[in-house]
Amino acid sequence: MEANSIGLDIGSSAVRAAEIRIERHHCRLRRYAQVGLPSGAVVDGEVVNPLVVAEALRRLWDAGDFSSRKVVLGVSGHRLIVRQADVPALNEEDLRSSLRFDAQELIPIPMEDAHFDFQILERGDSTDDDGRATMRILIVAAHREMLKAHLAALEQAGLEAVAVDASPLALMRVVPPAADSGVEAIVSIGAELTTVAVRQAGIPRFIRSLAIGGGKLTAGIASALHVEPAIAETLKRGAVPNGTPQLAQARKAMGSELRDLGEDVRATMDFFLSQAVGGPIDRLLITGGASMTVGLAEELAGTTDVDIRRIDPFAVVTLDDLGLDEDALRRARATSATAVGLALWTADAPGRRLSVLPGDVAEARRTRRLAILAAAGVAGVAGLLAFVGGAEAVAVHLERSKVHEAQAKAASLQAKVTQLQVETAIHTRVAARAHLVKSALQGDVDWVSVISGIQNSMPASLQIESFTGTRGSTSSASSGSSTGSIGVSLTGNGGLPVTAAWLDGLQKDPSVQGTWVTGIAETTNGGAVTFASTTSLTPNALSHRDRGVNP
Repeated sequence: MEANSIGLDIGSSAVRAAEIRIERHHCRLRRYAQVGLPSGAVVDGEVVNPLVVAEALRRLWDAGDFSSRKVVLGVSGHRLIVRQADVPALNEEDLRSSLRFDAQELIPIPMEDAHFDFQILERGDSTDDDGRATMRILIVAAHREMLKAHLAALEQAGLEAVAVDASPLALMRVVPPAADSGVEAIVSIGAELTTVAVRQAGIPRFIRSLAIGGGKLTAGIASALHVEPAIAETLKRGAVPNGTPQLAQARKAMGSELRDLGEDVRATMDFFLSQAVGGPIDRLLITGGASMTVGLAEELAGTTDVDIRRIDPFAVVTLDDLGLDEDALRRARATSATAVGLALWTADAPGRRLSVLPGDVAEARRTRRLAILAAAGVAGVAGLLAFVGGAEAVAVHLERSKVHEAQAKAASLQAKVTQLQVETAIHTRVAARAHLVKSALQGDVDWVSVISGIQNSMPASLQIESFTGTRGSTSSASSGSSTGSIGVSLTGNGGLPVTAAWLDGLQKDPSVQGTWVTGIAETTNGGAVTFASTTSLTPNALSHRDRGVNP
């Protein structure tokens, strides 16, 4: 099989595309290009401004001179789910039908809001609790709204997605597993998003996205040294002579952010190891624009002796002349891994190709193609009739009947296309309004349950004199940190022991954490005691009313 394949990576700070020629014995990287994006166009892996992204894609195609406008699109972020599951052993057709109803137990996205695909990893001899044979699958699911925004940007740029792949899986294609690879962690650090993908013996085991990236390092340097972001980026990568006075200042300025990034990545890998059965991580493979940051590899390693390597996506392909100078080629090696891996999607065996391209999009394309073919058939038949105008009357009547039939079919198909366009527009408006409602309800605190929980945790001898509650921001609630705080003034009998009982009771309440007590005043002989207390709300205090709203 020989074919060209283009992988498209839409990142937070740039759009990138790689075109690969897939030949019988190897793959050739024919073209690669990158165009920057303004801040805010793509946030946490999701397209926020399709018009801006579409303009960048048009400039990317002009710069790259790619041979086709059909691409394999990559998606990532918190609304992309990639995980393993053990399911009943079925053939692929029956399993797909089953998952349409049962996948809700496997992925935290309502099935009506998700598009999914799966791949069978292992067909073993294991059974479930009911004695039925099981097999292990890899399931990929993406939120409908995230896909819609990506595909809208492509459509406005005149591009067409032939498949939508999970970017973390694309990263694994550019690093073929070695025979003794063991457990490998692939870490791709972009401007705003860091992806951690773990595989064991070449099989994906764990994937997580972190809302942290190299952009914070660059911003820290720019703020501390009062320089432009481009200069801060150069200092971050150490792409200046060692004697440059600002180099040491830059490393100091990004020190705390670099430590935070390293700690988040290590904590993610520790979480995988705590859940998985197997040995420690043998290799740490890093890529992404921020992977060129001075001191990053050492920070990620911490105190361990894990083998750390930088991914070279060009090692799995033969390079054509890409028209890049030495410095641009070095940067491309760090930033092109996802785009190259997406382009290699076509080279995978058909049974290993996963795509979350919405079915209604594919169906609309088939309808348009049928309409075009039908119209072409009508024109062809009409021309033929004109050419053979002297044929027998019966033959002419027969051909005219065929023309009418084709015209009727074309009209029917066009009506379906028009109806689909109307329904899509209505769905878009309804989804936008639902999204506003959902955003307003995010971070909403269930005060009734919170107060009830506090009362249930209170010693009988205590009573609340005053109560104040404050809800935190929506963004902090979604990230899983503190969602707000409570302040109370209390009085009761029993002396200081009743204060200790108050603290002990709140430790059992999952809605609060980090309780403090101040201003303790006790009467003589262990009588009445008064004090003030503050505590922070946890995500368990949320009402989750936003979950009932489906954009």
